Amino acid sequence: MKLQIKTLSPIHIGNGEKYNGLSYIGDNGKIRFYDSAKILENITSQYSNRFMQWIEQKSFEVEQLEKQKRNERDDQKRESIKQDLRKVQRKLSLKEFSENVIRDSNIRGKFSKNFLYTIDAKTQVYDNVDIDCFIKQNNKPYIPGTEIKGAIRTCVIYNLLQKDEYWKWLKQEIEHFKRRHESDLQQVPDKKGKSVNEIKKKLVDSMGKLEERLQAKLFRADQNNDAKYDLLKLLCIGDSELKEPKDCLFISKLDVKGINRGFPLFQEICKKDQIFTCQGFKLDSNRTILDRLGFSDEQKQVVSYLRNLFRCCYEFSNRLLDEEIVYQQYPSKIKERLNAIKDENKPDSPVIRIGKNEGYLSLTVGLVVKDKDRALYDNVLCHATKNTSYTGNFPKTRRIVNLGNGDMDSCGWVKLIKID
Repeated sequence: MKLQIKTLSPIHIGNGEKYNGLSYIGDNGKIRFYDSAKILENITSQYSNRFMQWIEQKSFEVEQLEKQKRNERDDQKRESIKQDLRKVQRKLSLKEFSENVIRDSNIRGKFSKNFLYTIDAKTQVYDNVDIDCFIKQNNKPYIPGTEIKGAIRTCVIYNLLQKDEYWKWLKQEIEHFKRRHESDLQQVPDKKGKSVNEIKKKLVDSMGKLEERLQAKLFRADQNNDAKYDLLKLLCIGDSELKEPKDCLFISKLDVKGINRGFPLFQEICKKDQIFTCQGFKLDSNRTILDRLGFSDEQKQVVSYLRNLFRCCYEFSNRLLDEEIVYQQYPSKIKERLNAIKDENKPDSPVIRIGKNEGYLSLTVGLVVKDKDRALYDNVLCHATKNTSYTGNFPKTRRIVNLGNGDMDSCGWVKLIKID
């Protein structure tokens, strides 16, 4: 069986790496990416030496200015140093080297043409900003099966926490957390400062340990708290095929809603309406093995059939989309697109959200607690699952993809379709 994945909005799946100004050149709405390890192969030995000297000089200037900034106590002088630092950092780019250091037009042409691939930029990209990479093999993007499986796992968490047995356990754990940290929880709401940050970190670390216990409770048999006996061990999803970057990727600046001061965030993003296919999609549901391992009836029910897993995805995404649609900071165009995505969500072909920046505790467990016990949500989770303490709904921020010319979209939504 195969699994078809259709992107309903732009998506970004990172690989933990970033392109910097020495990895690409932007020109006329196009971004050319280079293999930094092979740059020197495209220029003469004379310019190779000059390139290395130029890198060392600019890096030294950056290092010295950063040192001055750290040591300067006068605010005006510090701001002046920051401006000088930005100027030097802007010049630490391949475009700067190509246009202002390489004087030979033939060598400059050879250098410029030996790139890995070119994709469109929907927004202006300065030649020194960091760009989050989309995951690739041999410079070709794909969707990992583990990414889809992780999203399904999140949906299963939401489904199981609707059951009395697991909800009662979680509620009891959070109430115990509240009693143990009552003094700390009273100190953090709407406050700032080093001492408060230390308290928040302690709360977040402690809540993280609760999350680990929750994972074991939901996905392990009672007598076998071992990853080898994970509830979703029997679910197999292969990686998708590889695609050409120019056919499915673009660069965009993401806009962050819900904060007063934005910050530059550029990502390599997969386009909407792309189709990926994962091979080896199957669920080896063996009731005898599940019985012997000691899984509960509720756990076994989830993994009895693929349609049950899809139903979990459908139910969680419905709830999550409802939460997203009422987010007040979203423009009307984003809400229209979220409503259209919700119309695509079906029990036998559900929608899920994948990619970077999808909060686990805040968007999964948080929704369950919010619906079932608002007091615990307001008084505990809002102060213990992020380094920032919130009052009311959280997370406070959302990221939307700027498509240029006033257009925009949500991010991360895909549709799952089984193919026999």
